[in-house]
Formats: sequence, C-alpha cells, structure tokens
Amino acid sequence: MKNNYHKRLAQVEAMAAATKAELEETLKAAYAAACEEQNEEEAAALVRKIRNKLLDNSDAQMSLDRLGLDTSTATKFIASLSKIFTGAWAVYRQALRDLPTQAGFPFNVTFPTPPDSEEGSDNEPI
Repeated sequence: MKNNYHKRLAQVEAMAAATKAELEETLKAAYAAACEEQNEEEAAALVRKIRNKLLDNSDAQMSLDRLGLDTSTATKFIASLSKIFTGAWAVYRQALRDLPTQAGFPFNVTFPTPPDSEEGSDNEPI
C-alpha cells in the first residue's frame, strides 16, 4: 500500500512540474505575442505575471530554515543575516522587483537568471 502511495505521489509531483513549466512557457509565448502586437498594457501585465511567478519560485531559497544562519552568538547571527540580505538570492529577487524600471519596459525586458542556474549569473533576455 505504501509503495502505491509513493508511486502516485511521484506521478503527481511530475505532473505538477510539467504543468508549472507549461504555464511559464505559455506566459512567455503570450508576452512575445503582446510585444509583436505592440500591446503595451498586455505586455506589462504579462511581464509582471512572469516576474511574480519567478519570485514565488525563489521564495523557498529565502526561507529562514534554508539560509544557514549562525545563531551561536548575537553578533554572528546579525552578521549572517546581513550576508543573506545582500546575497545572490536577495540580489536576484530585487532585480525581479526592478523589472518595471528597466529602460525597455515592457517590450524589451531582460529577466535575471537565478543564482543556482547552470548558466551562471548572465541575464536571460525574454
């Protein structure tokens, strides 16, 4: 019975991952179409949807239990918090929040690449 449960759970997780990837691709395709049509309002709304999805996806990277805080002393705790707020994930998330201020917004937007991406820290144009 347990084996069946784990098998079904794995199937559901795989389906969820596929749906998530499909949704992101659908949003990107809709954004490209809005840019082609020069529909500024639709393009801006889609950039924000994609940005919000990327922020949601990165939330787990900023959760306190995953940040490796040093709580041995108050000074070390504050120092480790400081590193978190200026770390790669914080910079990435701020870049996502700053998308609407990019010079080419909403038709020429460059989305930042997540820090743990295989492509490194290069920006990915959309």
